Amino acid sequence: MKKQILTTGLLLLVFFASAQTVEEVMTKFEEANGGKNKLKAIKTLQMESVMKMNMMGQSFDISLNSIRERGKLFRRQIGGIMGMGNSWTMVTDTAGYILIPAMPNFGGGGGFGGGPGGGQGGQRGGGSNQGASGSGATVTKMTDDDLRKQQHELDCAGVFSMLVDYAKKGYTAELLGTSKVNKEECYKVKLTMKDGLTGTFYINKNNFLVQQVDAADEMAAAMTGFGSIMRMMGGGRRSMKVSIQYSEYKEIAGIKFPMKQLISLGSVETLIEHLDIKLNEPVDEVWYKVK
Repeated sequence: MKKQILTTGLLLLVFFASAQTVEEVMTKFEEANGGKNKLKAIKTLQMESVMKMNMMGQSFDISLNSIRERGKLFRRQIGGIMGMGNSWTMVTDTAGYILIPAMPNFGGGGGFGGGPGGGQGGQRGGGSNQGASGSGATVTKMTDDDLRKQQHELDCAGVFSMLVDYAKKGYTAELLGTSKVNKEECYKVKLTMKDGLTGTFYINKNNFLVQQVDAADEMAAAMTGFGSIMRMMGGGRRSMKVSIQYSEYKEIAGIKFPMKQLISLGSVETLIEHLDIKLNEPVDEVWYKVK
């Protein structure tokens, strides 16, 4: 009996000695990704990417560009497909806008020129061009509630900026135990932001890099960039659940960036590959323009 009690006590001691608090996990996450000070020092973050997806039985490569200037601007520009123009989402410290692109009927013209690599040519930013059998592009201003829920995008502290110095931002984190992602043991951390958005982050126990994020609704739209696409299809507020797996981390200026992310939305999978990442380079003023 004494031996059994001693064994149980030793097992408990080992468990508690190896257990991590959520604060320890988050601190190690920051260190593994370049360090809190280096992450918080990012003033601008510009990413040029390609989105590989399937729609209506066809495969598409779609340009995807995101531009951030800390505390001032977030812009995500998505290239046009299937005769549609480009779409974009823009958030500043005072307002937010969404461009729903020209929507020609199949066989019709339409479309409009968006940002660089947009697939349709023409000028950056807004503008519209009504197709012979479709609707023109429209810019919609965000409601105060939508703007509030997207202003966290003005944070430049890496891909997972919401995790960096999370407590000082008014966010809360909860350690939900561990779970395996692709056979890798991960800490499972639920983050709740002060605007009500939540996401579950799977942080690798060995290297403390994010391996997967599960999110729903507005958080899913924000993490994937699918919000404008859903609005374009008329379903901007319908329920949405996604899992995003991150891989092929690359160090740029001492900071870790996942160069690939695989988005699973139901049975549909979309791959995003980052082609170029620029840190602390000037942001062209054209990205602030609504029209």
